Amino acid sequence: MGSKYYITTAIDYVNSAPHIGTAYEKISADVFARFHRLIGDEVFFLMGNDEHSLNVLRAAAAKGMDPQAYTDEMEGVFRGIWDKLEIEFDRFIRTTEPDHVRGLSTLFRALEDDIYQGHYEGHYCESCEAFYQEKDLVDGCCPTHGTKPAWIKEENYFFRLSKYADRLLAHIEEHPDFIRPESRRNEIVQLIKGGLEDISITRAGTDWGVPLPMDESQVIYVWVDALTNYATGIGYGYDDERFAKWWPADAHIIGKDITRFHCVIWPSMLMAAGIELPKTIYGHGFVYFKGQKLSKSRGVTVDPLEAADVFGPSALRYFLMREGTYGRDVDFTWEQFRSRYDSELANDLGNLVSRTTAMVGKFLGGELRNLSSGSGDALRSLSADVRATVETEMLAYAPQAALAKTWELVRRANSFIEEEKPWVLAKEDRGRLEQVLFDVLEAIRQVAVLAWPVMPGKSEAILRELGLTLEPGGATLDELLAWGSEWGDAISVAKGEPVFPKYTDEDLAAKFDIVSGATTATAPRTEAAPEGAPADDTDSTDKGAGKMMTFQQFQELDLKLAKIIEAGKVEGTSKLIKMRVDLGGNDVRQMVAGIAEDYAADDLVGKTIVVVANLEPAKIRGIESQAMLLAAVDGGSIALVVPEKDLPPGTGVS
Repeated sequence: MGSKYYITTAIDYVNSAPHIGTAYEKISADVFARFHRLIGDEVFFLMGNDEHSLNVLRAAAAKGMDPQAYTDEMEGVFRGIWDKLEIEFDRFIRTTEPDHVRGLSTLFRALEDDIYQGHYEGHYCESCEAFYQEKDLVDGCCPTHGTKPAWIKEENYFFRLSKYADRLLAHIEEHPDFIRPESRRNEIVQLIKGGLEDISITRAGTDWGVPLPMDESQVIYVWVDALTNYATGIGYGYDDERFAKWWPADAHIIGKDITRFHCVIWPSMLMAAGIELPKTIYGHGFVYFKGQKLSKSRGVTVDPLEAADVFGPSALRYFLMREGTYGRDVDFTWEQFRSRYDSELANDLGNLVSRTTAMVGKFLGGELRNLSSGSGDALRSLSADVRATVETEMLAYAPQAALAKTWELVRRANSFIEEEKPWVLAKEDRGRLEQVLFDVLEAIRQVAVLAWPVMPGKSEAILRELGLTLEPGGATLDELLAWGSEWGDAISVAKGEPVFPKYTDEDLAAKFDIVSGATTATAPRTEAAPEGAPADDTDSTDKGAGKMMTFQQFQELDLKLAKIIEAGKVEGTSKLIKMRVDLGGNDVRQMVAGIAEDYAADDLVGKTIVVVANLEPAKIRGIESQAMLLAAVDGGSIALVVPEKDLPPGTGVS
């Protein structure tokens, strides 16, 4: 058994379902956790949900639910998505759990000497649930959401963050891997050198949170509550033996937008409590979805997470880990996704597996011997080089480089087949044929093992075709990948279904229509029907006449404020505008509305509108609309419903 490896991700607000950026973080952490299992380390992988949030409280209220019942329901939503994406964690922590509450209270008692009561007055973004100094704002607005923060005045408790600035800088200098990548480390160093202020760590006027041990009239600030999960998740405050086994964390995998909390506030709290600091905090980049059409012929636009429903979760995981340098931003486009899928997965690896297993079946009846002792250097020497490089790159948090190196072996195996021509050897030299096919099978096995952290489902499927299984943690990587080590004397191969099927544009258009549940839809009256759409057969003046809605039915409507962050005309139409809107809490959606005759696209950007957030998505001119805006209609004139005051996106409307 190797070393221990404890890895965590940021825990997530549950006011909305996960999106592609959230999935990117969880997938990458799962990849690192699986790799450490592969090399024989004892691994503990922690994920979870952040539930004591004002945003969560509002989301529950919008659904007419008790917040605890709401968070219980959302746990199932999140777990379902992570399961679909082949993410395997050792614990899923929730901040409403009794163990977490006990641990958090224990930590605050340890911090007591650095906590004092005072008056707070300053900028607070309700969507971020974060305090900002004047210098951190962009044109007076939150740097993340672009909204004007609320000005909060209240009596609460403070942590002496300023006390730990010099000590924190010294630690960063002495431990180069403490904050990664280097660009994040430089940002944090500059932030600390710019001066740290003591921070407010409690909130008044709410009981949705963990009460402060020394004053139960206040609850612990959600970010401080959330950060502590990394310690409570492994026993802090209630299981000392378990905590001692796993702490310090080897890696906190978090988004670049929350490094201030993780690289400044969290380590300062640990210092104050006398707890060792984590070894590495890795601030990854964002995933930007360009939204290009999946099918030029059908014009289908879908969410990237739906790739897992059609192409399989392994394909999505592969793309996210292969595209770009880990730590930097990733652009997800359907064009680039399909390019990698077709060339690297379907053609390079999928075709290699299919043609090799087919030839073993056709030329050797599906049976051959373990001929590892007779293998030449064509593939064997390259495999040793690939194995060493992959281990180096993965330990350096560079999955993209590890995959690039692994695919050298894939391509070399394909070229080796072309050079040796097994279809000719089948007629002339059966002994050489058997050796060549064994060597290619062994190269495929090596690739499947090396790729397993990134695409576990497909790697295991490949190994099953070869009559093999993988048991990570039972051996070191060198033992697993010793040439020919996992085969018995006799090998039986059975060709299966294509590992990575090939799809035409028409195939995908049909499949994604099914996945999205898309039907031909008439746009609601408030959004002016798109040109060419069938008309509503009910006159708008009579629609709903004499019908009353129950209060319960009204409560089921999830009305929210949304800020328009992008807008543009839909090509080929005179009425439709496509928008991206921010509903708060990292919930950004696409909408289509027939308002172009009343509003210019450029004038819409920055406006705050009211939307129905829980309406089933509909396709309008092949574009998915994920919410519906509210507007007043007078004859042919449309007027948007907008709030009188400047309120943040995500604010509930009732």
